[in-house]
Amino acid sequence: MERPIYRILHLIFALGLAHALFLLGQEGVRAQRLAQERARLEAEIRKKEAAIARLEALVAAAKDPEHLEALARRLGFVGREEILKRR
Repeated sequence: MERPIYRILHLIFALGLAHALFLLGQEGVRAQRLAQERARLEAEIRKKEAAIARLEALVAAAKDPEHLEALARRLGFVGREEILKRR
């Protein structure tokens, strides 16, 4: 015959085991969400780095005198000795 205390101990053990499994499942879900967030942030970092590279190229082009002259000509400016003729 089993003592009543063993039934209580078995019940407590089963509840503890169920609680541990529940916590382990929660950690698994949390780890999955963190992995998804990390992947999203890494993709965003790659996009930002590409945007930075484009802006650095624009800054380098803005320092080029030929590029500045081409921009000025598109706006209708002419050089000192040049004459503007209308079409």
